[in-house]
Amino acid sequence: MKVDDPNWHSRVEAPFEAGPPDGIAWDDAADVVVVGLGGAGICAALEALHQGARVIAIDRFGGGGATRMSGGVYYSGGGTRYQKAAGVEDDAEQMYRYLKMEVADAVADETLRHFCETSSESIDWLARHGVRFDGALSPVKTSYPGAGRFLYYSGNEAQADYADHARPAQRGHRVVGEGLTGHRFFDPLLQAALDMGLKLYGYSEARRFILSDDGGIAGIQIQHVDAASSSAAKLGKIARKFARASTLLFPSIAERLVREANGISDRDGATRSIRIDKAVVLAAGGYIHNRKMVAHYAPRYTGAIPLGSIGCDGSGIRLGQSVGARTDRLDNISAWRQFNPPAAFPTGIVVNGRGERFVAEDCYGGKIGHHIAEDQGGVAYIILDDRLRRRALTEAMPGKGKLFRLQGAPALMGLFLSAKRAATLEALAARCGMDPAALRASVEHYNRASAGLEEPRFRKHPDFVGEIVEPPFHAVDISIHNRKYLCPSISLGGIVVDEKTGQALDEAGRPIPKLFAAGKNAKGLSSHRYVSGISLADCVYSGRIAGRSASR
Repeated sequence: MKVDDPNWHSRVEAPFEAGPPDGIAWDDAADVVVVGLGGAGICAALEALHQGARVIAIDRFGGGGATRMSGGVYYSGGGTRYQKAAGVEDDAEQMYRYLKMEVADAVADETLRHFCETSSESIDWLARHGVRFDGALSPVKTSYPGAGRFLYYSGNEAQADYADHARPAQRGHRVVGEGLTGHRFFDPLLQAALDMGLKLYGYSEARRFILSDDGGIAGIQIQHVDAASSSAAKLGKIARKFARASTLLFPSIAERLVREANGISDRDGATRSIRIDKAVVLAAGGYIHNRKMVAHYAPRYTGAIPLGSIGCDGSGIRLGQSVGARTDRLDNISAWRQFNPPAAFPTGIVVNGRGERFVAEDCYGGKIGHHIAEDQGGVAYIILDDRLRRRALTEAMPGKGKLFRLQGAPALMGLFLSAKRAATLEALAARCGMDPAALRASVEHYNRASAGLEEPRFRKHPDFVGEIVEPPFHAVDISIHNRKYLCPSISLGGIVVDEKTGQALDEAGRPIPKLFAAGKNAKGLSSHRYVSGISLADCVYSGRIAGRSASR
């Protein structure tokens, strides 16, 4: 896509052709410039610094991005020291066999194998830079481990169909701390980079590349707000407001905050030109908060709630495209129908708008959301009997080891604000617009299979096998667009890169000189299907590769 395309939907501008680099009045210069200082950007910066490069990082706000807002879950395996301490048996081959089912063809098999074989080294690299992990196992399958638990099944590892292909192992490594721990992942890495000499241009918006007379990348032009100014303080306040739960609940708030931030940059920012001597690494996150881009590339997901930082606006992807970078899978969104706890939800059944069951309910929420959006027209329900509903209410309540805001509160919203009930399955189907015969057939087959009388159509772990027999019956609306039971989403595609170096490729597959991409700016490990921790793992893996290559 070109800058003048009507679907560009970005503040990124066309490159500025400035002539010979020696004739440009540069405000600063570095060997390596990193655009976007989240998980991928900080890892790229650290590796470039370790290679002796002078590194400048440009970040729209104060650094951290979606990584700092995240749950701090890092996907690692193959026998990490934390797995060994917990008695978890794992090796690189089993990790590869499982991840091949999630990653598919998003990267080459050789790349996926290398990722698995170097996984233990990567987590040790993070630990050496101050990130703390622990081997305390979560005793139950959960969407996010609670207080004092840091190692868990973060994807589909233990799900029956997946376990047939690869030995299950807990590979989700949550950073040590209470609640969401993304800041405990990012902050030590930032401090390590600053200690090594990283220069950070915070509150700076990368607007366009500066080209030399031969058409190559010479530098980058930014709109810089002085970090010591009241305007920067306002931008910081806006970013913190954006991270609140109210932004998820009310997208209009997010749109207003973006407008305020853009106004401050335009009004109070000063144009600065930074010379790029060796390379630039684009690591500015995905595009999920650019709702016009979502509507253009993935219209089926416009009803899902965007999850990410205020900087997840697609600007890094557009910067790459502005100089000819090829992109892929921008239409791929991960929408999570994550429900566990309460464990009673996956013990029920998930049906489509016709009343037909279509997925194993103990699958990872991203897989369930994918099937709802891509195969079922975005419409689905969880069917419970009254016994399961009462159990779900109990399991969703605040308690020890639970992260209520992330797990219990959304489930209670679904139960109280987005559910229908009826004395019979036929009446429930009528209330939901389903085929009564189809819903009854789905429930009766599930009950017979649970009792061992028939083979199940969708196999589940025994912990989530039950029966739906006690009236009244309940249908919880888990449709993608349901704002009364939020469905979070993130973007997955990005710039196509040489997977051995992270160098961006053009439409003909040729490397673009001096241009690299990592994390959610690049097509990578998490560009097919998402499981918890794989984004951070991809940020570290691709960021380190790009940082090393760029510094050369």
